[in-house]
Amino acid sequence: MTNLSRGFGAVILGLATAQCLGAQSLDRRIAAAPDGPVQFHFAAREGVCGNGKGFLRADESGYYTSFSDGSGRDLCAAGPVRVVAVRVGKEIVKLETFAGPLTSGPDDGADLGVVSGREAAAYLLSLAGILDGRPARDAILPAMLADSAQVTTTLLALMRDQTRPRELRRSALTWLSRRRDEPGGVGTGAVDRALDQLVRDRSESESIRSAALSTISSRDRGEGVPTLIAYANGTDGWLARQSFASLSRSGDPRARQFTRAALRRTDLSDESRVAAIQGIGGDQATGADIAMLRELYPSLNSDRERDAVLSVVANAGGSANTEWLLTVATSATEPAQRRRRAVSLLGRSDDPRVAAALKGLVER
Repeated sequence: MTNLSRGFGAVILGLATAQCLGAQSLDRRIAAAPDGPVQFHFAAREGVCGNGKGFLRADESGYYTSFSDGSGRDLCAAGPVRVVAVRVGKEIVKLETFAGPLTSGPDDGADLGVVSGREAAAYLLSLAGILDGRPARDAILPAMLADSAQVTTTLLALMRDQTRPRELRRSALTWLSRRRDEPGGVGTGAVDRALDQLVRDRSESESIRSAALSTISSRDRGEGVPTLIAYANGTDGWLARQSFASLSRSGDPRARQFTRAALRRTDLSDESRVAAIQGIGGDQATGADIAMLRELYPSLNSDRERDAVLSVVANAGGSANTEWLLTVATSATEPAQRRRRAVSLLGRSDDPRVAAALKGLVER
């Protein structure tokens, strides 16, 4: 077990006096309830709304959920959060979350009534740390909706705990980023450092590292761009490739400038260069970007890099790009396989000049 996975139990124990005494009380009340489902409700954070059935919105994050009960999204009313713990005997096998008007039915089991948001969040996050499978993951959402709850300390521990399922850890990671400004929480600096440590940890699964990297790259005001540039310039090949891909897809001027300069470097790995070519030629591409790729084509080092340029240029369209592809298709110095690739890409064009040129190639 690495340093990232140590300490979840210690964190939970440390929170017991400050936060989890109420959770223990709620735990006892649920355990004492008759076998079968049991429900409780609590005050919601500002901005949470729902229809009390199969739809809710989780404040500014825009997180939506819908159960398959046929309910529409025509109503999003403020109201408490209601949780139904579906149990077989005393064992929790599912957690269902609702927000808005209280609309419980007879199948929802014993009703414990209202509990405090802090108490509910502490109990639910304790379930996320001990349950298996889907119930563990589903315990996080209602905890994030609770009014006046402090959640980032436990989310940080869950994110780091390598003994927990990856899907649960990704959920904890996402919510930790959303709640990083929580008053009295671990603080934005600690969240950023934890994400950076997770991204750099080569003992971690790539899915967790990717989730952390995506969170860094999706900062609203481009705060993650300098960090991504540092990753792209690092020695970790996987991380460099992923960072190049994120930077080259970005519309941030700093990211675009870095990617253009990187494409002209001679020490760039094949994988990173292909990612940069594909990204710089994407939705944010300018005519100058495509012209640069055409210019770089003769000096590229591998078939993968040249094939990537061919695809980007073909997707860009336009007369200049079509003429260039025709030059590749008819070149006597290009390998036959690459000429065939250029012909195949040109075959998608409806330009009559292309049709005539391709006909001439076939006749030759």
